[in-house]
Amino acid sequence: MIERVQPRPQRDLSSPSSPWRTPRFWRGVMVVLAVGLVGWMLWRARGALVPFAIGALIVYLLAPLVARIEQQLPFAQRSPGLARTIAILVSYLLFFGGLALAGYILVPPLLEQAIQFVTNFPDYLRSLLQEVPHLSARLEQGLPPRLQIQIERQVESLVGLLFSITRPALLATVTAVSALFGFFSALVLLPFWIFYALRHERQALNWFYGLWPVQWQDDVRAIVHIIDRTFGAYIRGQLFLGVVIGSATGLAMWAIGLAQPLVLGLIAGVLELVPLLGPILSFLVIAIVALATDADKLLAVAIAFIVIQQLENNLLVPRVQGRAVQFNPAIVMLLLVIGGAIWGLLGTLLVVPIAAACRDVYRYLYHRLREAELANHSNGQQLD
Repeated sequence: MIERVQPRPQRDLSSPSSPWRTPRFWRGVMVVLAVGLVGWMLWRARGALVPFAIGALIVYLLAPLVARIEQQLPFAQRSPGLARTIAILVSYLLFFGGLALAGYILVPPLLEQAIQFVTNFPDYLRSLLQEVPHLSARLEQGLPPRLQIQIERQVESLVGLLFSITRPALLATVTAVSALFGFFSALVLLPFWIFYALRHERQALNWFYGLWPVQWQDDVRAIVHIIDRTFGAYIRGQLFLGVVIGSATGLAMWAIGLAQPLVLGLIAGVLELVPLLGPILSFLVIAIVALATDADKLLAVAIAFIVIQQLENNLLVPRVQGRAVQFNPAIVMLLLVIGGAIWGLLGTLLVVPIAAACRDVYRYLYHRLREAELANHSNGQQLD
């Protein structure tokens, strides 16, 4: 007789006891692999994606304006697609129209002054080296000779170090600005990409929320809202402060009579993006120009910086940033060092909002887990 072979039972992949767990587990694996693959591709192509990173920042800045204009349109409920399109076009007109007008007025003199500034900055440093002995002689009057010699050596080494650091930094800045024109072809596509990103913003968010289990989606929405609130308030606030402080500094330097006031205002506005250290760095750069061109104006420059910083710290920062980023200055300094050591200049710019967002998300998750623990505890007492 032929012995019949019984077929082996197949494993049920949907059974919780299966080593392969459940279909939900495999969906999670697919999502992780897809995200990893996309992240790897973006990282490999990061050099070509710089214009789109700028576009993503513009989308982030324009999204609240688009939403506000859309809400004001009377037919927003009847024709949401048309209302969204019109809101985007109006936002485009305001944003890019303002940039075009500012560029038409400011770019020609700014380019001229920038060329003069980069060309003359080594001469400014040489003039500063010549002025240092006279300044140190004034400061050293009445000091012991040995101490005077030590001060002179320290000042000369400090100025030499400043010269060796600043000149390569300026050359690197000019090189970076020149390389930016290589992205012109991608920048041509940027307005269209921004339009479609704003047009389908809600669909993208709904798709992202749909990736999570239903019971998690409310928490995911809350976390996204926390991150958006923190980053939005910080980034928009820093950009606004940069424009205001840069404009105020440029006007003050023009009133004092320093050379290239537009460039000095631009430097102050850009460095304002660096928390705490930005105003100090911009003052050092402008002080070099003042000492090299007319040392008698240094006192006026210092007074102008003190007035501008007092207005910023007491009037602008509390109103612009509010409670978005609440860190002790000592913690901010520590974060800047950590961010710069890990991610360089980009880390210095982004470490503060990242740390603030992580802090707020941690608080939210801690309280949510605490609420779940208390709910389970109360349910257990009711069962007993």
